[in-house]
Amino acid sequence: MKVTVIGTGYVGLVTGAALADIGHRVTCMDIDEEKLRHCNPGDPRSTNPEWKRC
Repeated sequence: MKVTVIGTGYVGLVTGAALADIGHRVTCMDIDEEKLRHCNPGDPRSTNPEWKRC
């Protein structure tokens, strides 16, 4: 299923990651580009080995 999560705060980001982890295609949106930048691969804050991307 394709899912869009609006807002990547504590709830939105964890929800998006959990949905992606169980196989959904997730797109996260936020007005704060800095938050989204940290979801890109290679950022030290997104290095959970079980997640390919935030």
